[in-house]
Formats: sequence, structure tokens, C-alpha cells
Amino acid sequence: MNAFLEFEKSWPDYNITKNDLTIHVDQSIKNVRPYITSAIIKNIILDDESIRQLINMQEDLHNGIGRKRRKVSIGIHNFDVIKPPVYYKTVDKNFSFVPLNSKNKSTIHEILTETDTGKSYGSILSESSLYPILVDSSNGVLSFPPIINGDLTRLTSDTKNLFIDVTSTNLESAHDALAVLTSSLSDAGGQIESVNVNYSDISIVTPDLSNTSMVMDLNYAKSLLGINPTINEVQACLLRSRMKSIIENETLKVMIPRYRFDILHQVDLVEELVIGYGLYNLSPTVPKSSLVGKTNSVQKQLDSIRHTLTGLGFNEVKTFSLISKDLLERTKIPIESSPRIIDTKSNEHEFLRNSLIPSLLSTLSKNINNEYPQKIFEMSESFQKLGTKINEHMNLAMCIAHSSANFTECKSNLVSFLRQYNKIECMTPSKSYPIFIDGRSADILVNDSKVGIIGEISPEIIQSFSLRTPITCFEINLNSKIIST
Repeated sequence: MNAFLEFEKSWPDYNITKNDLTIHVDQSIKNVRPYITSAIIKNIILDDESIRQLINMQEDLHNGIGRKRRKVSIGIHNFDVIKPPVYYKTVDKNFSFVPLNSKNKSTIHEILTETDTGKSYGSILSESSLYPILVDSSNGVLSFPPIINGDLTRLTSDTKNLFIDVTSTNLESAHDALAVLTSSLSDAGGQIESVNVNYSDISIVTPDLSNTSMVMDLNYAKSLLGINPTINEVQACLLRSRMKSIIENETLKVMIPRYRFDILHQVDLVEELVIGYGLYNLSPTVPKSSLVGKTNSVQKQLDSIRHTLTGLGFNEVKTFSLISKDLLERTKIPIESSPRIIDTKSNEHEFLRNSLIPSLLSTLSKNINNEYPQKIFEMSESFQKLGTKINEHMNLAMCIAHSSANFTECKSNLVSFLRQYNKIECMTPSKSYPIFIDGRSADILVNDSKVGIIGEISPEIIQSFSLRTPITCFEINLNSKIIST
């Protein structure tokens, strides 16, 4: 942000001080989790908030390029308690140590079968009878990657020097994750020191923060953006995105910081250029065409639904179609019917939702301090997994939250909406669903065909979202008897 606002116009230059600490990598690790990179950060100031932010960044990297720790896992330790050198080796399931935030020793087997982190990530190591471990010269355990750190190197607000280890199944990914961490901690005031990593056949020094470069195609950039900046103006825009560039023979060579491993193509450089230029400075133009556009007929119907519900006092919300496993479990919606994304980059976006209700409840939970009653609705796609096929529907869901919200009020709004929208009549025969209070829920029938569900959310689910008032809702499939496609 400082670079974008031009408070800071210098190119990020990270100085790495040589340190003699060495990690010896045992050959037995080759078929388990073969690669490790490391760094030391000196004189960093940590408080409870900065420790929390550091852990959040660590988990973001785990869930992103780390593929939920399967590809990359990170350990951050108190360097001052470590007795060099460090050894990266394997142990069997009976090896024991004191895991993070514990007072007693546990075996590898106990950690994998009895702790939450072990149950969550133990499958990563399920194909091996040996397990990776990181220890110092006194056999003190730093980490059991990718599961848990040892309590020996736990961080506190008194910690001033950090030791970072990144283990991985891919050396380049380990370098990528370490570059992000070390550059961020350097920006926060820490001093980076190197670590020697000795494999059986090669020795490397990490972190590697050497820059990469790419020649920018200025004509390509201009054609995409519809602007005609000079080469010097392009340089200034790239510098606002913390990218230095050099003019060589009327071409522009862009220096890419090591932590920007997401820059893979010319279009990525164009994106950095337009960020530095300012999207708000782009002037929209009308494309030349002999064709005349018009509003899609389905969109017209959805707009009519939107106006009807707004007239009934509801506010529209928009949420992501991808949701977490936790959100589905809290609302007792069967996970089996929700399509799952393979190798998702975030735990928060793992499943295509088959209902809009979880997202609405999550929205209400983020607005508990706002005035009641709260009346919200959402129109969006829902996805149903049927065998090997995925059916996509346009759904409408509505929630009412206040101290006296009940089934009668919810049904009254449902009936009013259907009648005002298109003079549709419905029936609501009683039907039980896990998400609703038993006896206060029903199917929604139009012309004797089920189009949705309605009811009062159960107190258990309300409590799981930390909500404080009764909530009623209905959800209907708009593609069934409601709109014409």
C-alpha cells in the first residue's frame, strides 16, 4: 500500500545475513516428505496480535500453495531454544515427544489417532510406516511435519528470534512459501539469516530471494487495456506494484520479486500495470457492433422477483456459491449431495452448495449487532449431485430473524410473494427436516409438485452460528413451476 500511494518508492531489497546453522537431511526422508527449506528471522517484535496474524498467514499458505499441508507445511519456532545443528529424519510410530500446547509426551501413533490435527492431516502420511521429524542436536523435537510442532519451540510475546522450516513434496513450492514468509517478516522489521541444508547429494542455502525477470510486451498491454501510456509511465505504474523495470533496447525488462511466484504470463504483468495505473482511471468505451442487445427473459423474471421481495421489506444479499464443510455440517445438510472441489485452495470454499440457507445463516451471524428485525433473501444457483451428474438450479431463499419470528409469519411472506409475483398459489403440508424444529416445518407445493421447504430453524443450529433470536426461512427452486426458462 505504501508503494501504491507512492509513500515508498524504493524497490524491495532483502538483505540476507549468513548464519552457520545447518540442517542435515537423512536419506530415509526421501520417500516420505523429501524437501526442506529454512530461514532464521532475528530481532522481530511479537505481541499476541502479531502472533495471531503470523499464524493466519501460515494457515493461508497451508491451504493455498500447500494444498492443505499435503504439498507444503510450515513450522515457525522460537530459535533461541534450539541447539544446532538440526536433523530432518524419520522415526517410527512409537517415537514420542511433547506436542504443541501439551504438557505430556505422546507417541506419533497417539498424535495421529487422538488429536484433532492428527485426525485432520494424518491421511497425508498414511502410505508410510515412517514419519518425518525435525530435531536439534539434543534430540529436542521442533516439528512433526505436516501435523504439529513440538511444544519446545512454542512462540510467546517474548520471542525475538524465529526459526522457520518449510517441508514439502516439491522443492520449488517450498522455496515459494519460504519467500512469502521471510519477505513479510522482513517488511515487519525482522532481519533475515540463511540456513544451510545438506542433502546426501547436494547442499543448498535458503532462503533464495533472488528476483526473476520477464520482458513485457507493451503492445499486448495497450491492446488489452485500451490505453497508450509511455514506457516511463508504465515503469511508474509497475513500481507502484513493487516491480522494478529496466529499459533495454526499447523493450521493458520487469524484475519480479521472488515472493511473486504468481506472475506466470504477460497477462499477469498487465494486471500489475493496471493496478498501478488505477482501474478508476480507465474510461469505459462502447464496443463497435451491428448487433443490438436486450435483457435476457429469465433475467427479467428474476428482476421481477427481486422487486417483489424488496417491496415486502427484504434486503438482498449475495454470497459465494462455494462454501465450507463446516457450514454444511452446522446446518445438518447432507454433504454427500454437495459437489466437492478437488484440491481447493481454501477450506472456506470446498463445496458447491446445494442450499442457500447456510449462507444466509452465516450472513445473519455476521450482523448480530445490527438492528432487528432482519429480513434478507438471496437468488443464486444451487448444485445437486446425483450419481455422476450435477444438476444446477436457480434457487430463492429468504430468512426472517427477530425475537418473535415464527412459521406463520414466514408462510405469510411466502404466500404474499408468490401471489404478488405471478398469482401463484401454494400449499404447505407438514414435513420434518433436520435443519428445522420438528413439527414447525413443511414442504412447499405448487400444483401438487414440491418446489421447496419452509420452517423455523432449530435452536441447536441457531446456537451453532452464535445467533440470539428465532429464525424462520424458506427456500424454493425457481426453475420448478416459478419461472419460465
